[in-house]
Amino acid sequence: MAMRREQYYTYEDWQNFDLGEGRHAELIDGDMYMMASPSSRHQAILMEMSRQLSNHLRGKRCKPYFGLGVQLEKNTVLIPDLIVICDPKKLTKSSYEGAPDLVVEVLSPSTAKYDKLTKFILYQQAGVPEYWIVDPTDNILTIHRLIDGKYTTSVYSDTDTAPVNAIPGFTMDLSEVFIEDEQEGE
Repeated sequence: MAMRREQYYTYEDWQNFDLGEGRHAELIDGDMYMMASPSSRHQAILMEMSRQLSNHLRGKRCKPYFGLGVQLEKNTVLIPDLIVICDPKKLTKSSYEGAPDLVVEVLSPSTAKYDKLTKFILYQQAGVPEYWIVDPTDNILTIHRLIDGKYTTSVYSDTDTAPVNAIPGFTMDLSEVFIEDEQEGE
């Protein structure tokens, strides 16, 4: 679960914060939120989505990234599960400055409300063109597309292909994303 610290933090504090192996923190208007490590199912979904994106984007300007900090405002840095960026000039050593072209969050029981509400508002305000929320329990992808400053929503099931407006000509094969791995949870 995201846990809030009772101190005002800056972007520089976030850059220098040592959480240890496999953990990360997000910064929202000076409040630091500690995030738990993702489950094996969470990681398997991200790997497949990243594989499809990477294969399509090979040799192109846009690139996918895992766990990269996204600085939306001066002291607001989120760490989406997966992003696609098409403007490498905004890429720094430790983060991406501004709105990525695509943001993907895979829900975890401890962060579902945070991803659906808090991050939804922040990404919409920052102008993220597409915000994807993946529900690994119900095998559903909810896509929020920015139109006139507000998100419109489309929902896809595990047998659908989902078009990515931010990447013309690409669709995500959800039948491959939501494959259940027999070893998950062991």
